[in-house]
Amino acid sequence: MPNVLEVVEKLKERLASDVKTVEESKRELHSLKEIATRIVDLETRVDEARTRISRIIRMLGEEQARAILGKSPAFKAHYRNLQKESKYSRSETVSLRAFMEEYLRVVRKAKVAEIVAFLQAIGIEYAKRQTIEAAIRRNPDVLKVTKRNGQKLVSLASQYEL
Repeated sequence: MPNVLEVVEKLKERLASDVKTVEESKRELHSLKEIATRIVDLETRVDEARTRISRIIRMLGEEQARAILGKSPAFKAHYRNLQKESKYSRSETVSLRAFMEEYLRVVRKAKVAEIVAFLQAIGIEYAKRQTIEAAIRRNPDVLKVTKRNGQKLVSLASQYEL
């Protein structure tokens, strides 16, 4: 049977070893947290971009979208899936706000009449002045209104711009 001093020495060694293990594990865990956070960020960016792609396919139409996506080998293989996603997001099921967001990402600021003209030009027949203004009132956190020289300009709130 080991004596007390030997046991105490073994416990001290175990303590030192465990402290070292905790410190090393915490360092590694910290570095992995940064990687895990980055992975989540990238997945979120991909999801948001795919949503925008589906909306834009719907806005531009299949012919123009196919011409653009056909140039990218990565998207050429995935075009069928993107096409299906955009079909499920027909203009009747996609909110007017979503189309307005995509338009405002490009032009930054626009008058209500310009938004109406653009959306009607791409085939969103139900885009009328009243529906646009209602969408703006319902989404004050996304769509920001500023008045200059008596004209109402609509833009995206800063956190929604890309």
